[in-house]
Amino acid sequence: IYYNEYKSYLSKTQMYCILPFLLSTLSLSLSQQSFDDNAPLTELKNGRVGGFVAIKCGFSDVDWFKFMDGDYVNLKSLRNRRISIIRDGRMYISRLRDSDAGVYLCRKNETPIKKITVKIAEKPSVVIQPGDVTVQPGSLVHLPCEGDGIPHPTISWRIGRIQLSDLPVLPASSSMEDILGYKGDNYVMTEAGHLYIRNITVQHGGLYICEVTNEGGTAYATSNILVLDPPEITTKPADTDALDARTIGFACRATGSPTPTIKWRIETDEGLVIEDVEDHPSGRYQVDRYQSIRISMPVPSDSGRYTCIASNTGGSVNATGILRVLVTPEFRIPPKDSWVPVGSSAVFVCAAQGSPTPLIEWFKDDAYLAFSNTYQIQHETSLHEVQEKLIFRQISFQDTGFYECRASNLAGTNRHEFSIAVTEAMPFPGDRFVKDAIEYANNFVQSAIQETQVILSSRFSNPNFQPTPQDLFHMVRQPTRQTLYMAMSAEVFEHALDYIHQQIEKLNATSLERNQQPLTSLLSPAALEHLEDLSGCKARVKMPKCQMRCQLMSFRSHDGTCNNEKNPLYGSSLHSLNRFLPALYENKYNTPRGWSHHLPSARLVSQRLMRTDGFQLHSRYSVLMMHFGQFLDHDLIQTVSGPSETTFAPFLPVRCRRTCSNTMPCFPIEIATNDTRIESSCMPFVRSAATCGTGDTSVFGDSIRVREQLNQVTSFLDGSGIYGSADEEMETLRDRSAGRGQLRVGEETSPGKHLLPREDVLVPEELESERRCIGRSAINFHDCFLAGDRRSTEQPGLTVLHTVFMRHHNQIAYKLSEVNPQWNDDRVYEEARKIVGAQLQHIAYNEYLPKVLGVEGMMKIGEYMGYESETDSSILNEFATAAFRFGHTLIPPTLFRRGENYEEFELGDMPLHNSFFTPYRIVDEGGIDPIIRGMLTQNLKNPDGKLSSSVTERLFNIISEVSLDLAAINIQRGRDHAIPTYNDMRQVCGMRRALNFHDLQSEITNATVRQLLSEMYDTVDDIDLWVGGLEESTVDGSLVGPTFRCIIAEQFKRTRNGDRFWYEADSHFTSEQLRQIRKTTLAKILCENADNITKVPEDVFKYNPNVNKYTECRKLPRFDFSAFMDCGGPDFLRYQSHLYDRTPNPHSQSSDFASSSGATVSPSGGNGVTESPSGGNGVTVSPSSRSGVSPTPNGSGGDAQFDPIPKNTSVEHDIEVLNNHLQSMYSQITSLNAKSEYLKEQISQLEVRLGIEAICSDGNMRYYEGEKWNTDECTECQCQQGEITCGTDTSCGMLEMPGH
Repeated sequence: IYYNEYKSYLSKTQMYCILPFLLSTLSLSLSQQSFDDNAPLTELKNGRVGGFVAIKCGFSDVDWFKFMDGDYVNLKSLRNRRISIIRDGRMYISRLRDSDAGVYLCRKNETPIKKITVKIAEKPSVVIQPGDVTVQPGSLVHLPCEGDGIPHPTISWRIGRIQLSDLPVLPASSSMEDILGYKGDNYVMTEAGHLYIRNITVQHGGLYICEVTNEGGTAYATSNILVLDPPEITTKPADTDALDARTIGFACRATGSPTPTIKWRIETDEGLVIEDVEDHPSGRYQVDRYQSIRISMPVPSDSGRYTCIASNTGGSVNATGILRVLVTPEFRIPPKDSWVPVGSSAVFVCAAQGSPTPLIEWFKDDAYLAFSNTYQIQHETSLHEVQEKLIFRQISFQDTGFYECRASNLAGTNRHEFSIAVTEAMPFPGDRFVKDAIEYANNFVQSAIQETQVILSSRFSNPNFQPTPQDLFHMVRQPTRQTLYMAMSAEVFEHALDYIHQQIEKLNATSLERNQQPLTSLLSPAALEHLEDLSGCKARVKMPKCQMRCQLMSFRSHDGTCNNEKNPLYGSSLHSLNRFLPALYENKYNTPRGWSHHLPSARLVSQRLMRTDGFQLHSRYSVLMMHFGQFLDHDLIQTVSGPSETTFAPFLPVRCRRTCSNTMPCFPIEIATNDTRIESSCMPFVRSAATCGTGDTSVFGDSIRVREQLNQVTSFLDGSGIYGSADEEMETLRDRSAGRGQLRVGEETSPGKHLLPREDVLVPEELESERRCIGRSAINFHDCFLAGDRRSTEQPGLTVLHTVFMRHHNQIAYKLSEVNPQWNDDRVYEEARKIVGAQLQHIAYNEYLPKVLGVEGMMKIGEYMGYESETDSSILNEFATAAFRFGHTLIPPTLFRRGENYEEFELGDMPLHNSFFTPYRIVDEGGIDPIIRGMLTQNLKNPDGKLSSSVTERLFNIISEVSLDLAAINIQRGRDHAIPTYNDMRQVCGMRRALNFHDLQSEITNATVRQLLSEMYDTVDDIDLWVGGLEESTVDGSLVGPTFRCIIAEQFKRTRNGDRFWYEADSHFTSEQLRQIRKTTLAKILCENADNITKVPEDVFKYNPNVNKYTECRKLPRFDFSAFMDCGGPDFLRYQSHLYDRTPNPHSQSSDFASSSGATVSPSGGNGVTESPSGGNGVTVSPSSRSGVSPTPNGSGGDAQFDPIPKNTSVEHDIEVLNNHLQSMYSQITSLNAKSEYLKEQISQLEVRLGIEAICSDGNMRYYEGEKWNTDECTECQCQQGEITCGTDTSCGMLEMPGH
């Protein structure tokens, strides 16, 4: 007690010393005798439970008593720690209780001084409570509320947080007539606390709170008043025509009380009725937070009646809008050029589909085909499709000519031209076999594919099944559906040609060599064209119509098409790889090196030259270099196997894994009899799929093209590994439910952090083998993860990076939607994708590549000088198949994992050969953080030309199965792709051509390696490019030798310069946005998207074993999203309106959608988006021109037409109207900027007051404590304790490294 009172004056030691003395002086006996309590002074003290009272006696050294059980008791004897008695006579009672109430007496020397009565306030209670009320407008509402307590409480009312003050108070005895007759406000309160609301309206509805208050506290009672108001639809869905739109929608707004719920009912023209779109399984119908309905990727079957139903307890109303999805006619079956013998019959089929159903017309030599006795036309039609047959019963020479089938509807017209040649005879021996050949090839290819799928499905569906290395390798190289169709078409064409060869050989009883007799002598041009059409190859090789895709002016397509407007297929997915040097095939056009001529076995080269069990660690770099390199590689390259693994042997088909003969598409790797591990005579190998129009399918043109391999992903560094390389993949990956541009996520691992979703949402059950992921134990079964690249589950480090960038996109999208709430789902998604792609490019060229290529290598890439439309950024085959596979030498045999403080992880590290396709390593073993910490603390393997035995002897290791050899596969793949030899490539890269193995000593400095090469290869000209390039000594502190440095630098130079959407290209980002992009580091991205990592190396690619020197994540540069705030200026008009418009038309109360007021959405038709609120006038926005804004009287062209502009006005009047609009927009922007600066200043002051962090400002930008930035190439500034300090590098400018 004394210590509590005097602790500010005495130390603890002093108190301990005097405490025994104080205790000895206390009187511990009760005073039982009566004494005079007639004190001259009396006082009343009020307190509340939990509070305290302070009582003064007026004299020092007094005794205090409390009247208890009929007598006064000395308080000292109670030893109550809550009671403190001070020498000056004061008494304190803390933490008051009900039992502290009573009479207290202070006495000095037996004389009563003062008597004090202490009363403890009783917390009030509500004894009469109001209830919830539902009423009609105009009623009288009575809310009773009474309370009890000591002292008696007072009563007040509020609605939510709004206090009802100055209420008129009537006597408690007031009658109902008094209350109704009182003149004044709607609210009246009685003295008892009852609240009356007279003539209640909808505005009076809400939560009413009765507050009963006294000194003991406050009690509450609530009443929810619901004033019924039947719903009324204020914004009705408008009839809409949609032309080639990605997203279309109807808006519906309703008022009422309670707030109406809105549901949508769909009745399509095809008779389908959807009662509640939110329960529809397709997922294409989305109802956003504004209760508007969106239809993604609308198709003709979506046409119909869209009814908005608004309901509440007061009733239900509805309104309907009509949707017509307009689709320009497309030919499903176009008529084909034909050679027809005179006098025979011929049928030409033309089938087209579109919406509305097209009308077909026939023309010959530009003249309409009128009625004739020589032919007849049969007509069949169904919803959205029409088919007509032009039938010649007995064709004559007069029927020769050029014909046209023309299909038309409201959306447009499509034409298909074909020719009919009537001849005397059939001079080409193969023509008669075309139909049978296609039928045979189709059956064979489809059955081969089905056989492969059935076998894999049956194996994977067995819960006890352990996959073979070949099974897992098949998963890695599995083609997507689009790739499968393209590769299948090429195989059908090739099989059909072989069938025709065989039939002609049988007919002539002689052997026919394909490369000796041209196909054009066996098949007529018409038959070849027919074969091309029936196989599907012609349909696969189509040039996209970029002029019809206006959205590509602002954002890149997912498949990479139209990035280059002159050559739309440059860099696109499903396009053939490019080449540095001409292909090196044995037969000059499609058989690989080593097919029939001797080359050393790829397995032999791997074993003797490239395998190592021990290795050296790189002193400067972390293993994250290897993982990020693989992530980067998968963003740029994916070649795939053919659609089947069955040999091209029509009468004896054999699976590639069961044959050791070179029979298409099998190209097995020979195994020596003395191999140290593999006892079989070969290792299975399936050739990469060819693109249509190359190799055996190259007869379409006048010259034969060599076989070329296709790249399944885009060649641009665009984040395709995150977002996919096709619109179909993109739609599968997106989560449109929240309307914030998010990607789909899987399990949550920490608040707001999720794993990747699973592939079971993508792959149907019949293709089960494409998605099942099994490690070494069936107990740990999980579906593969789903990302933009199907290889995301290949190994845990790769999965981690896919997870990080998925989270990073969602974080970026969320922030963008916060600063731009007017953006819709598609706009947020595309803008976030644009930023993430730019950051990926910046990291690759500024953090990763300088370490791979060194200073000289970056100088070969050179400074960025702007977009070059003549540059083909397609991936070089030499880069994909040889040079960039240098990363395989960096793979360690073990992947580290570390705990929360970078200590040893409790589950240990992961052997690489046991970690392929094992999602459970992340799902069940601690998430992604242990693997990220392991990447940061593990050395990179030194690039010494050797591969770890984990990938040469145990790739996809499975118990009791023969594992694959990555080095041997790489060598064989180079031969399959006809990659030029090492000697050819080194000569192109500026080195002297070697005449013998000794001439390699300047680049391959290891004499033992040169000796082994001479023992395995017959001549120096036979050395495979991948082998020779890896064995070169690294140069200039890089990770590669001169040949690979040459190829890699050339590829990344093309990738950058040939990308119209490169992040540093003109007008792609503003200067301030670009400054934010350039602040990006992989360290910051890892920090923000890990589950719980708080410090990392500032450069995560550099190896730093000292964890204490890691940088705290909060001190890394922060990304300022205010630079990406869209103020709706003129530049905004360049964007595609239907993707972005959430702002209601200023002339109408409707809609988040351009279509809500009768819009025609035409992103690819060039006519833009027309909003017609009431009188047909509106805003027409067409993104087809980037040259600014120009008004057009008829609303059909230009970038923007501001209404109303009469058709017959003068140009001066048009300009005046436009200027008025622009001045208005400028005033609004100026006002918004002023408000923004004011808010920034207020936020800055608030943060300083709260002591969050020191903030610096240079007048334009705000920086946080510790943040660094560059004002130019030589000056670096930093925010320190609220002040900006800058320093200049005196050596800057002496040697500039390109790419920085």
